[in-house]
Amino acid sequence: PEVTGVVKYKDALQMAEDFGLKMIPYECAKGMEETRRLLQTAEAGMDIAIFIGPEGGFDPDEIVLACETGGQVITLGRRILRTETAGLALLSVLMFQLEQVTY
Repeated sequence: PEVTGVVKYKDALQMAEDFGLKMIPYECAKGMEETRRLLQTAEAGMDIAIFIGPEGGFDPDEIVLACETGGQVITLGRRILRTETAGLALLSVLMFQLEQVTY
């Protein structure tokens, strides 16, 4: 994965404007079915953006803004992960999904 330097939230959303998949793990998201369906759309070579919230989570207005720019809210399950582990958890799931697709 490519990790960028620190940028403002709106700038990050704009940087991912043309990405094929934009995911926002959010503690208020409901249901794993939509998350599973979305993860199954990931394809090898696709540009995928993952927006991980700060400690304390995203503000609801930030979620609305992400959705307005094509982001899709997902859940990471019934647990709330630390900021530094949430991205790694989602990358692991994506790697697993993409390995199934490419082999």
